[in-house]
Amino acid sequence: MNDLWKNMKVNSILLGIIVILAVWLRLTNLTSNPPSLSWDEVSIGYNAYTILTHGADEHGVRFPLGAFAAFGDYKPSLPIYLTVPFIAVFGLSDLAVRLPSSIFGILTVLLIYFLVKELFSNQRLALLSALFLAISPWHIMLSRAGFEANIATFFITLGVYLILMSRKNVSALPYAFLPFVAGMYTFNSARYAGPLIAFGVLCFSWGATSKAKISLYKGFIIAVIALLPLMPHLVSREARLRFQEVSIFTNLETILISNARSLSDSNAWWSKIVDNRRIGYGREYLLHFFDNLEPRFLFIKGDGNPKFSIQDTGQLLLVTAPFVFVGWLALAARMPAVAGLLLFWLLASIAPAAVARETPHALRVENGLPVWIIVTAYGCTQLMGVFSGKKLRLFVGIILALLVLGNFGYFWHTYTTHYKKEYSGEWQYGYKEAIEYSESVKEKYDVIVMTESLGRPYIYTLFYGKYDLSFFQTTKNASFDKEGFYNVYRFGKYRFVRHVNEKYEGRVLYILPVNQVPQNAKVLKNIQLLNGSMGLVIFEL
Repeated sequence: MNDLWKNMKVNSILLGIIVILAVWLRLTNLTSNPPSLSWDEVSIGYNAYTILTHGADEHGVRFPLGAFAAFGDYKPSLPIYLTVPFIAVFGLSDLAVRLPSSIFGILTVLLIYFLVKELFSNQRLALLSALFLAISPWHIMLSRAGFEANIATFFITLGVYLILMSRKNVSALPYAFLPFVAGMYTFNSARYAGPLIAFGVLCFSWGATSKAKISLYKGFIIAVIALLPLMPHLVSREARLRFQEVSIFTNLETILISNARSLSDSNAWWSKIVDNRRIGYGREYLLHFFDNLEPRFLFIKGDGNPKFSIQDTGQLLLVTAPFVFVGWLALAARMPAVAGLLLFWLLASIAPAAVARETPHALRVENGLPVWIIVTAYGCTQLMGVFSGKKLRLFVGIILALLVLGNFGYFWHTYTTHYKKEYSGEWQYGYKEAIEYSESVKEKYDVIVMTESLGRPYIYTLFYGKYDLSFFQTTKNASFDKEGFYNVYRFGKYRFVRHVNEKYEGRVLYILPVNQVPQNAKVLKNIQLLNGSMGLVIFEL
């Protein structure tokens, strides 16, 4: 009993250290790296603010449940509601917007420990999984910005854990499906991956959970009831527009290629089969699917979007590639049922994302990150087990630890020292600084003309100017275009333009990119990107 208590105490201490590490990596300099808020983060923050102050979104819709219209991209509702308490405490600020994702990221590190412990009954493996997630470049970067996908990953992981736990404790079963429903309210790809993953875990646990039919039926009923507010949006025209915007199945090039090949084959009957557009789309889907499994994406360069990767390391640490390879082989040989569950979880997380044109996509497939982490940790323990003798095992363990530490150290150094300088332009850097200046001098001007070159300037102005919803509603000139996107042309003194092609009455302040500044401009302030290149110029004529 004393030995068990000692082990429990040591494990608790180690877990506490890992969680503290996860907290530090996700919260240190949170508001300055990434260097500024993306337009999606600002949109989440301002809509949370209007919910708090007026009980409505930026369009005046009272307490939306299915989705927030936002830019016409119809954002899932739960991340916005989760941001409301942080806005209440910290105000309309960068910190309030980023804390929810960071906190759920930290909780996921803790949660994966309990999930692995439940699945493998192995304390050391559970601790190692938590450690690998804590230092995962993929997870760190998505936890340090207001990404809805990161919150959805927590809910998916929680749902898997609750179903696994219900094998021994059926009292958890009626509520085990609710986290998957929460994921569907949190991120678009989780609306499809979540149910698939839930189905896979339920099949894995069926021997135990099927005996508790009443609890199982209660769980289904509760989940369906919780889903009802979301259903109207899922079948709406707006949801179809969102799908068409990103889907490979709306790409006409595939049809054109199919028709051209059939024509070159004189429309032979066999050509209509071989060159059928459905085969073309199937091929496109498989190509996009396997994009997310590329070694270059996973271990070398990462996602091509600098918001999700520093571009110098993979989504996973390069030195863990052998762990992943050994982990899959060892799981398949020793625990085939568990290997099947994890493989199904991974494939289910990729399947919806493969429909999109942009692949690989670290954000859309983050639901599968826990699988990579678990397999990495398992492979590491299996490699260590190959060596006999305490001294040899200790030596190998130290070497592996140093390799992991070196790889992670390179990532962390690059991220904290160079990343924000090199990629500040990818984060709409300059809007905040420009708006803070314009707000400080706006009483001197009749009109403030702001460029749209960085994207969605109106939402930044609302956010950093802390404009009340009623003022925005009564002074705005805005509309939805034919593609369904929301465009704001003006509100209050602000005018949002791509190019200045009209004259404005009164005294005018201009905020434009350097290539649109006339020679006779009286420059008031230059806003440089963090790499020293010129960003925006504030001037008057």
